[in-house]
Amino acid sequence: MMRVLRPGGMIIIFETMGTGYETPNPPEFLKPYYDELVQEYGFSHKWIRTDYQFDNTLQAEQLTRFFFSDELADRVASRKLVQLPECAGVWWLQL
Repeated sequence: MMRVLRPGGMIIIFETMGTGYETPNPPEFLKPYYDELVQEYGFSHKWIRTDYQFDNTLQAEQLTRFFFSDELADRVASRKLVQLPECAGVWWLQL
């Protein structure tokens, strides 16, 4: 990215920080990557909420099951959620 970006250009990366959580809970396998973006490459970062909003509980369960997992969908169904919490990380670097 740095090789092809023009001087003064900006790199922006969006990545998951955890689906089904109200605060960041990133997957273990991504933590070293996130650390490297900051420590090795000098990216700034913050996290934001990017919740999923569904029309009803059935839709929430079905789509959560399709896109994520049975375990998360079962939790959505048992709690009758129509809003599924999601945290996303945003990293940016201006050259």
